[in-house]
Amino acid sequence: MKLFNTLTNQIEEVSPQNPPEVKVYTCGPTVYDYMHIGNWFTFIRYDLLIRTLKASGFDPKWVINITDVGHLTSDADTGEDKLAKRAKSEGKTAWEIASFYTDYFKQGLVRLNFTQPWQMPKATDHIQGQINFILGLEKKGYTYRTSDGIYYDTSKFPNYASFAKLDLDEQQPGARIEPNPEKHNPSDFALWKFSPSNVQRDMEWDSPWGKGFPGWHIECSAMCLRYLGETLDIHSGGIDHIPIHHTNEIAQSEALTGKPLAKIWMHTNHILINGTKISKSLGNTVTLEDIEAKGYTPETLRMLVLESHYRSQSKFDWNSLAASEARLLRYRNFAARMFQAEPGGQEISPPDLLTVLQDDLNSPACLAVLENWLDKAEVLSLSKKSIVGTINSIDNLLGLKLSEVLDIPEELKQLIVQREQARNKQDWTKADQLRAELNQHGITVLDRPSGPLWQYLA
Repeated sequence: MKLFNTLTNQIEEVSPQNPPEVKVYTCGPTVYDYMHIGNWFTFIRYDLLIRTLKASGFDPKWVINITDVGHLTSDADTGEDKLAKRAKSEGKTAWEIASFYTDYFKQGLVRLNFTQPWQMPKATDHIQGQINFILGLEKKGYTYRTSDGIYYDTSKFPNYASFAKLDLDEQQPGARIEPNPEKHNPSDFALWKFSPSNVQRDMEWDSPWGKGFPGWHIECSAMCLRYLGETLDIHSGGIDHIPIHHTNEIAQSEALTGKPLAKIWMHTNHILINGTKISKSLGNTVTLEDIEAKGYTPETLRMLVLESHYRSQSKFDWNSLAASEARLLRYRNFAARMFQAEPGGQEISPPDLLTVLQDDLNSPACLAVLENWLDKAEVLSLSKKSIVGTINSIDNLLGLKLSEVLDIPEELKQLIVQREQARNKQDWTKADQLRAELNQHGITVLDRPSGPLWQYLA
């Protein structure tokens, strides 16, 4: 199996350190708001990664973290904690906000038919591990103290700018990093932030440096180390994580361990709405609830995600979602043939989707292979074994829940029989009336030489 490695800028073979186990870490959500479809695009793509790894004979240990403290509104380590800000606006505690949106995220994983992650650790459950990590960096001379926290000195890590190809000399105040006169370097970042002396935060802990809370980046490094060890096989996240979050992860982790943080770095590209990146700050987000309110299923969103490659800029609009629904309907109608297969049907092999996905998760090419296979299969009389085998293959890799397609009630089957009898008698008026009645129940009938075949209408 091959994946594009952001670190080396080339496609590489997945070669885990302890096969068949593959250590996979995905940067998870900051649980202060409802997830938007840009977030779900990213996580669906990494669910596809896990499914492909499993089908390829690997045993992925998949960790998705939950950021429930420390993610400030500014990348410059200033502003409010996002959870504290949301708590204030809703008249709740930060703990209540974190609990609600963590549950919402986990429910979303179920609704979107995700593979269950091996671990989903929360930052607030690993405070001591983060403190210990910072102590290790302090002992090695990578930290310094300011009036508002403990900072990482990026000048002590010579390769700091290489991963994101940053030009630190060209950084301008207000662009990537806002000015802070106490920072030794504009790119330095907070490891531990002190609680304001005149404010009691909902989330704060005692530490060797004083009461406060961890910076955003340290949680991932600490939890990677805790669950997956010093070097991951695959580290994944959004492309927007590269210049700050992942660069900072690399700096602090590799400074502490002296080893590469990850062998392969994977990044999904941006999702655009009307040519603009999806962002809560821009107010152009669409949620899973918005999609369902318009009558679309979570599987339709998953189909839309699969129609573009994870490294390309993808787009979301309602017309595209409608087209994805039509495509999914075709797959569901193929699945419905498992209830209509005749004895003696032809045995054929399922389409080889895995080989295509093993080439850098090329989901658009995978769907093209499936479409070509369906073009041929739809005109054949297939055995139930062939139909079910194909459905299971699609579900295991793509997670489209085709195996959950339902049979139609017996009374509708009787209408199909009556319509066939009317057609045999050339009673076309009666046949048309029965077809219209079936249509009212969301069913249409294809008249084939081998007999009628019912399908779901859009």
